Amino acid sequence: MQLNSKHAAHLILSVVGICSLSLPFAQAAQAREVDSLCGDNNITFVAAETKHFLVSICGGETANTYRGLDKKAGKYISLPLSDNGQSNGGRYFEAVNDEYTYRVNVSVRNQSLVVKRNKHVILNEAIIAGLH
Repeated sequence: MQLNSKHAAHLILSVVGICSLSLPFAQAAQAREVDSLCGDNNITFVAAETKHFLVSICGGETANTYRGLDKKAGKYISLPLSDNGQSNGGRYFEAVNDEYTYRVNVSVRNQSLVVKRNKHVILNEAIIAGLH
């Protein structure tokens, strides 16, 4: 099938129309900035949001603190990191509080918050915003 100039123009206008309709949806899906829980005296290594939590990885020269906030209950936790990302190539940060382990995965293929209780996963939520 050969396109004449009239058909080509119609095809181009159709494609432009479809693209312009999808633009608002594409913009809405872009990552947005997430407020850090680190405070003014700390460097923010990660500030991320899941469906139910805000999490931040904070520190000075290196990452040293996990901070989490339950968005619904308003409960806050701050723990020293047991793995600050240096030993795993920056793929995750981990903190331990008694039988609970909090892991923030930041690799390209796995961006999530995982909470384990006695080595059993009790929460696994994708990061939906932030992660800087």
